[in-house]
Amino acid sequence: MIQNLAGWFNSGGPFMWAILAVLAAACAVMLERAVFYYFFCGGNGLQLVARLAQAIGDDNTADAKKIISRGSSPLRKLLRKAVDLYSTGTSLPEIQEGVEEAAIQQVPRLSQRLNYLSLCANIATLLGLLGTISGLRLSFTSLASIEAAKKATMLASGISQAMITTAFGLIVAIPCMAVYTFLSNKQARLTRNLDEATVKFLNFLKKKQPR
Repeated sequence: MIQNLAGWFNSGGPFMWAILAVLAAACAVMLERAVFYYFFCGGNGLQLVARLAQAIGDDNTADAKKIISRGSSPLRKLLRKAVDLYSTGTSLPEIQEGVEEAAIQQVPRLSQRLNYLSLCANIATLLGLLGTISGLRLSFTSLASIEAAKKATMLASGISQAMITTAFGLIVAIPCMAVYTFLSNKQARLTRNLDEATVKFLNFLKKKQPR
């Protein structure tokens, strides 16, 4: 099986290695984004806000800080900023400004590097096309410069290279686009969760602070 796969890979020509490099880069991005979304950004933001609201409602800011002390997700960092400012007696407008400033750095983390998957899909497809052109060029060159006894072999080799490179490019591109769409939807849900949780917490602080 491995020998057959290696033979198939070698028959694809030099562009197969470039497509393989794109595949490796895409897998690295997929793994990093999946870990970030499902481990670092896991959890229900509204439940976290409810726990914070309960602690602050009991005038226990130390407990609130303890609840939000762990984790480095964008949502937790924004809520931590709000709790820290609230504990020092900062006014609500200043708390909102502080959260907005933190959001400038934290919100882009949700979409960071995600567009690389779309880029990898496009590059893999184009490299497959270049491999197709290279294989066809090899085939047509054989018709003009190779003796008749070897023309059929060279022609078949060139066409095979063209088809294999095209196929490998699509094999890499299609999963990249599928995973990109899946992770983009996850990123959109996390962004909505962050916005909703942050607004709810700021609204709670607005009601909590004396007028």
